[in-house]
Amino acid sequence: MNLNGRMKKLQTAIVKAGLIIKVNSNQFFSADQKRMITSYRICTPIEYYSAKKEEWKTMDYEILRTCSMPEVIFCLLDIYKAVTAWN
Repeated sequence: MNLNGRMKKLQTAIVKAGLIIKVNSNQFFSADQKRMITSYRICTPIEYYSAKKEEWKTMDYEILRTCSMPEVIFCLLDIYKAVTAWN
């Protein structure tokens, strides 16, 4: 199985365990390496109280930002182990 498939399976397992995890990706061109590079961002939505507007709001809390797919998979694996330990 490729790394993309492993990442999606881990994300699905974490969501089924009760924690919402989003994996975002975007690309940019590196002039030094003369190629496109994909960066990944792992986030989870959190609720916070906005004192300015005096209401509860939802925002994405960034857990990890990296350009390494194996690093994303290891982070998701750590999150999965923690979430399953809760249950």
